[in-house]
Amino acid sequence: MKHITTAIQFEKTDAVEALANGIAHDVNNLLTAIKGHASLMLNNVNPTDPLYGHIIEILSCIDKGSDLTSQLLGFAMADEVYLTRMDANRLVRSVVKTLNLKGRRIILDVSLDTKPLIIKGDPEKIQQVVTSIVNNALQAMPKGGKLSVRTEAAAIFNGRADDFGLEPGFFCIITISDTGIGMDSDTLEKIFKAFYSHKHNQFPEKKGLGLTFAKKIVKHHNGVIDVWSSLNVGSSFSIILPLAEHNQLNDMPSAREKLKLGHECVLLVDDEDRILKIGRTICKALGYTVFTAASGMEALKIYAEKKNDINIVVLDMIMPGMDGLDVFIALKKLDPEIKVLLSTGYAIDEKAQEMLKQGCKGYIRKPYSVVDFSHKLREILG
Repeated sequence: MKHITTAIQFEKTDAVEALANGIAHDVNNLLTAIKGHASLMLNNVNPTDPLYGHIIEILSCIDKGSDLTSQLLGFAMADEVYLTRMDANRLVRSVVKTLNLKGRRIILDVSLDTKPLIIKGDPEKIQQVVTSIVNNALQAMPKGGKLSVRTEAAAIFNGRADDFGLEPGFFCIITISDTGIGMDSDTLEKIFKAFYSHKHNQFPEKKGLGLTFAKKIVKHHNGVIDVWSSLNVGSSFSIILPLAEHNQLNDMPSAREKLKLGHECVLLVDDEDRILKIGRTICKALGYTVFTAASGMEALKIYAEKKNDINIVVLDMIMPGMDGLDVFIALKKLDPEIKVLLSTGYAIDEKAQEMLKQGCKGYIRKPYSVVDFSHKLREILG
């Protein structure tokens, strides 16, 4: 009987995971189309125009929706990380930018290190960690307070490294502090347990996996989370991650950066017609010639005929028939030097990592803005 019960539980888990994947995929495609149109509008509207603020709010809502789909996928894939060099300052800035503090009595104090803090990590996963801790800090201040976010470089050696369970060296420290209700020692011992809820009469009970997976993700990046808290004083979470040796960046530009134009030819491959339509519009606005394909087979046919004209392929991962990996392998047979940019609404799973190992030039997460897309194309095309 026990074996039957266990089998049913596994089937339920698989079904929930499949449902989450499907919902996240469809919602990300919708958000990508919406963000593409909104980004094009933003780049054609003067900041003094009354519509400008509405467009900014639309983009902010899209990012919030994207965070929700990331939670659907990211929590179940905390062990799977795709490491790339990135600036922790830029990542933290992107999280802070999405905060909606309107109507809340929150003082925001952000102090970022003056120099880039280059770490080797999974941008999506680290952003998930920072966002989760920031949200917890805000929940701890239902009547208002001060939210502080700081980044710094630090050397951790000898006994201090041993205390943290770290290898001695140089680290990036992202510290998120609040002046909220705080926690006692008993609560501190339990906050990283799955579905643990800190009950307090000042704010609603909330159960979840945020801090559980935050700790797990940081551990997979060879780092730790250090926590300090005091009742009725506040809490402070420090995310401690090893600094990388080099300063070469490989992450998304901030929305304040300018569009980068081009003149080459792009082949867009996606089974969603709305993605192809907005993608075609974006590419043309950036100066590119563009072909589109609604399936892997159509993409291979077009590339076989036009490969001397096509400079880069923007390839969706999840498609009926041939998925992104199958198409990529087939394209490599047609042209071993082909430049492919993976476009996905999912976390970087085994298939995506296999593509990157076999020569895929990079990836961009849906939903992305025109600025993000323009920089990524130039990064690959040179």
